[in-house]
Amino acid sequence: MDDRTLRLVLLEATEGGPVDAAKLGFDSPPELTGILKGARAIEHLPGCRIFDIRWSSYIAYSVVNESYASGEPETSDGSGKLFKEYMRSEYLNYMRKASWACDDHPGPYRHWAAYCLNQVVDVASPSEPEITIEIATT
Repeated sequence: MDDRTLRLVLLEATEGGPVDAAKLGFDSPPELTGILKGARAIEHLPGCRIFDIRWSSYIAYSVVNESYASGEPETSDGSGKLFKEYMRSEYLNYMRKASWACDDHPGPYRHWAAYCLNQVVDVASPSEPEITIEIATT
């Protein structure tokens, strides 16, 4: 992997064990304890997938805490759900203003967004990502 490549490793998560109120880091009020009684943790467990996503070149990428991410508006043109490819998006509009990248150099580029549990990762790249999938054993 050289300086011009980008690698993103995403871990699939699933329903795990019961939420331990003691691990919240504060004394839970009775109302919260009652709500959490039936809650389950979201965890990466054996059998979950590991997605290794690599772009051979990229223009830009950003990571936003999902609590602050506004996402793409309905007018954006994309396909997918948790890993979405956009042909037209606000992120691409921003890249056209914030960089000198254009259709002439490095060539036409697209926007991919990974909507994760705690982050949203946006990538602008002229290259299609290569994706490999493994199954977690531990």
